[in-house]
Amino acid sequence: MGCVFGFGRYLRFLFSLAAILASPTFVFAQRPPGPPPSGPSPHNSSPSPTGASSKSSASVTLQVSVRETTGSPLPASAVVQLSNLSGPLLTALTVDAATAMFPNIAAGEYDIEVSSAGYKTSREQVSVFSGGTNYTVFVYLHPESEAAVVRGASGKPVMSPRLQSEVDKAFDKMRRREFDSALAHLEKAAKMAPGNPDVQYLLGILEYTQQHYDVARTKFETAISLFPKHERALVALGELLLRARQADRAAESLEKAYLIDGADWRMHFLLAHAYATQKQYEKAHSHAERASELGGERGVPARLLLAQILVAEGETNKAKTQFNAIIRDVPNDSTAAAAKAELAKLEKPRMLAATGRAESAATSLLPSPAIASAPELPVVVRNWAPPDVDAKEYVVAPDVTCSVDELLQRTEMRTAKLLANFERFMATEHIEHQQLNGSGNAGPVKTRDFTYLVFIQRPKKGPLFLEEVRDGGENLDYFPTTLATKGLVGLGVFLFDPTYEGDVKYKCEGLGAWRGQPAWQVRFEQRKEVVSRLMRWTNRHGTFPVPLKGRVWIAANTYELLHLETDLREPVPQVELSRDHQAIDYGPVQFEHGGTLLWLPWHAELYMELRGKRYHHRHTLTDYKLFSVDTNYAVSAPKDKTIR
Repeated sequence: MGCVFGFGRYLRFLFSLAAILASPTFVFAQRPPGPPPSGPSPHNSSPSPTGASSKSSASVTLQVSVRETTGSPLPASAVVQLSNLSGPLLTALTVDAATAMFPNIAAGEYDIEVSSAGYKTSREQVSVFSGGTNYTVFVYLHPESEAAVVRGASGKPVMSPRLQSEVDKAFDKMRRREFDSALAHLEKAAKMAPGNPDVQYLLGILEYTQQHYDVARTKFETAISLFPKHERALVALGELLLRARQADRAAESLEKAYLIDGADWRMHFLLAHAYATQKQYEKAHSHAERASELGGERGVPARLLLAQILVAEGETNKAKTQFNAIIRDVPNDSTAAAAKAELAKLEKPRMLAATGRAESAATSLLPSPAIASAPELPVVVRNWAPPDVDAKEYVVAPDVTCSVDELLQRTEMRTAKLLANFERFMATEHIEHQQLNGSGNAGPVKTRDFTYLVFIQRPKKGPLFLEEVRDGGENLDYFPTTLATKGLVGLGVFLFDPTYEGDVKYKCEGLGAWRGQPAWQVRFEQRKEVVSRLMRWTNRHGTFPVPLKGRVWIAANTYELLHLETDLREPVPQVELSRDHQAIDYGPVQFEHGGTLLWLPWHAELYMELRGKRYHHRHTLTDYKLFSVDTNYAVSAPKDKTIR
């Protein structure tokens, strides 16, 4: 991803992929000639006409694992049909561990249809690679009662500029605790957009802040009815249910939110409360442990809760160690006082025994009432940027392991195969830019449309070259508030380019989901001993490497890139860059020329904190078109120079 920055007449920053800085083209290098790597073969053969009529050295046993959206194996039987371009080939029923088996399947592209009573029929495209004896693909089934899964977009509610203005005014009034004025703005917003769940959620937050819990609960439930995947409303409802001592329903609401958008330390903390209140200590222990790990300094309350859960589990010595660690680490925190009280409770039975007084050990060792009390909903804060990639985790299938080497190899092969069919393509790029203040409130939106072009060259010998340009080039005069970005296509390519593989540490976190379909979840981080080549900033003083970390979601059955998020591995003081979060959504683009399909960026959001100022950028790419190698295209400035 690349950016050009201008600050008055003093600084001009160009943030770009290393390949831009090294040469006028991006480099996509293939593996050097040599012995074939272990694992799947890079040579895909065409599917057998029958799918199983003959056995060859390239055939595998295809295993179709059918699962619920949580990643757990489907508890019911399912019918699985395998097809290719010639039509239906084979049908099988799921058996042990909800898996259907298709022996002697040739490598190639297939369609799979899965149906089961009480679930929506699911259809998946899969790429079967040769190599080995077994090849597993995954299909998620959604309950019939669930809202339709939108794969082409996030499905999240959108606010018009007028509606956003009213919401911003309400936020300002809420921050000032001018609740009547805030209510007036939100009620006006509700009349403007009665079906917008965000407005109902904010009305709920306003009522919660004033301790009008019954009204707040109604608003949260309304938001969820309008948009069942409204993660913030589900979390807020879970907190209210904890307050009402309905721990079972609270856990249900919180688990739904976790499945939709992952969990930060606080959601794990709330889930630990909910399960501890129900005396489900094994689950409570796991969530409290994750809350303390993800929370860092903020996770001290989770450490206290974990120690209390250890007491309830009979792990007295481990609990004492936890309590003493809290007292040592945060001696002046109120949590330390609570830890001292808990230690005193643990000493009480021994003291009573020494004095001959009888008291039930079970009673004296009961966990603190704090376990059953719901944490307070935090003061309304508008986060100016999404959390760091290491501040959240996502649900993955508990029984599925993955080989990161095999995953990288298949993703590289898929990317190289797709790009081999292209020479030049273009798209319409719409950019929106906002500057944010310290409270997270956004300034006016400034927009610009460009023609975005990608050029691919294939020399007879050597690597593949990929270059991205836009009309207007890097002239800051044509960008909203002198902020330009590029590299949307290249970043996803180079992350899975063997040339850069040694620069980055990859970890496959497991089988998760993105937009309702199974996806391998991979965390990556640039190695500290290697100078960053994926991203750099440059100004008149020189060029500065920007180390990255992030997470990607790769389609489990086709190995196409679905979503990419990055953050800084650490701040870059040389250019005063303290935060840089970007999220890119990818999707299938069908070109008219030859019906060619390529997975490309659809939408990207960037959040940057540079020299103490905060920025939010949105990019939307539409109207992708191929143009032939014979076409001459001159890159020039945009015709419309007006910044709206």
